[in-house]
Amino acid sequence: MASKPLFQPDFASPAHPMKILATLGSKARDRFEELGFPSRRDEDWRLTSLAPVTDHQFAKAPEATVTTEGWTLPDAVIITFVNDRVVTEIDKGDLPPGVTITALSSAAATHPHLIENHLGRLARIDDQPFVALNTAQGLEGALIHLAPGTNLDRPLDIVYNTTGDDIVTYPRTLIIAEEGAKATVLETFVGDGRSLICPVTEVAVGPNTSLSHTRLVEINTEGSCVGSLSVTVDEHATYRLSSAALGGSLVRADIRVDLVGEGADTVLDGLTLVGGNEQGTAHVIVDHRVPNCTSTQRFRSVLDGRSKAVFTGRIIVAEDAQKTDARQSSRSLLRSSDAVAHNNPQLEIYADDVRCTHGSTVGQLNPEALFYLRARGIDRSTAEGILTLAFAAEVLEGIPIEAVRSRLADQLTARLGQPSHQFSKRKAQDTMKFGDLER
Repeated sequence: MASKPLFQPDFASPAHPMKILATLGSKARDRFEELGFPSRRDEDWRLTSLAPVTDHQFAKAPEATVTTEGWTLPDAVIITFVNDRVVTEIDKGDLPPGVTITALSSAAATHPHLIENHLGRLARIDDQPFVALNTAQGLEGALIHLAPGTNLDRPLDIVYNTTGDDIVTYPRTLIIAEEGAKATVLETFVGDGRSLICPVTEVAVGPNTSLSHTRLVEINTEGSCVGSLSVTVDEHATYRLSSAALGGSLVRADIRVDLVGEGADTVLDGLTLVGGNEQGTAHVIVDHRVPNCTSTQRFRSVLDGRSKAVFTGRIIVAEDAQKTDARQSSRSLLRSSDAVAHNNPQLEIYADDVRCTHGSTVGQLNPEALFYLRARGIDRSTAEGILTLAFAAEVLEGIPIEAVRSRLADQLTARLGQPSHQFSKRKAQDTMKFGDLER
C-alpha cells in the first residue's frame, strides 16, 4: 500500500469573494481530492518521480518583498508577482487601446465575462491533478486580453517569483487574443530555496491572430516546478511557443495545443537543461481537429551528472483532419555516462491524407566535431561547451526576444562551467554542422 504523501495541500482558506472563482475553486478542490497525486501506475507519469513534491511538506507562501528587476525586460510592459501576490501592476495609460492586462483577482469583478467564458475552459481538472490543485487555490495571476485587431508592439513580461523554503505557489495566467491581434508574451517562473511552483496557463488564439509565447523556468537545484499549458488555435492563426527549463529537482511541463480552425499553425520549441540528480519532463499533445493545419515540435535536452530527461510527444489527427502536416523532433545530448534520457514520440492518426513525421535521437557529442575544434587549439572543456551551445542553438534562436536569448545563452554556459565570452554566437553557428550526436 502506497504511503501517504507528506505534502498535504492546504484548502483551509475562505472561498473567494467573487462567486465565479469560488465555484470554480470548489469544483477543482473536490476533483483533486478524488484524483490525488499521480503515481507511476499512471501511464503519463510512469517515468516521472514525484518524490521532490510528495516527500516534502510545503506550506502556502507568505507575503514577501523581493526585487524582480533581474528578471524583467527593458522596454516591456511588465506585471510582477511575488509569492502569489501582485506587486507591480500595469499603468493603464501605458497600454494601447484594446489591451487589458490586470490581476485575475480584480478581473473577476471588472471583466467577469472574460473570466466566466474562458478561465478553466482549456486547462482540464478532470484528468490533470496539478491543474485541479492550482484551480482549487486562490486563482491569482494575470489576465491578458487583446481585443480584435490589437497590435501590442512591445513584449508583455509576466514574472512570477517564488521566494522562501518549503513553500508552494500557484501562478495562473489567462491569455485571450481575439481575431487579428498580434503580441509577444514572456512568462518567467523564478524560484529560490526548496520551493514548489504549480503554474497553469490558458491561451485562446483567435482567428487570423499571431501570438509568440515564451515560457522560462529558472529555479535552483532544490526547487520544483510542475506546470500546465493549454492552448487553442483558431483558423489561419499562428501560435509559437519557445520554452526553456534550466535545472530544478523536478521540472515538468504538460503542454496541450488544440488546432480548432482550418489553416491554424503552431510551432513548439523546448529546451531542458538538467544536471546532478535533477529531472526534467516535457509531455506534449498536439491535437489536429480540423483539416489543413500544420504543427512543428522541436525539443532538445542537455543532461549532465545523474540527471534524467523525458520527452513524450503525441500527435493526434482526427478523422476529418485531412491535409494535416505535423512534424516532431526530439533530441537529447548526454554529457555524462550516468545521465538517462527517454524520448517517446507517439502518432495517433485517424485520417488518410496527411503528412506526419517524427525523429528522435539520444547520444553524446560527436567525437569528430570535438577533434575538429581541439585541432584548432581549443581545450576540451571549451570545445564541449561550444558544441553544446550549438546543439541548443536551434531552440535558443527561435526565441523572438534578443535579451532573453542572450540571458539563456549566458546561463547555459555558466552551468557548463565556462565564461560566456568563450561561447560566442558566431562560434556556435560556425560549429552547427558538427553538432550531430554520436548515436
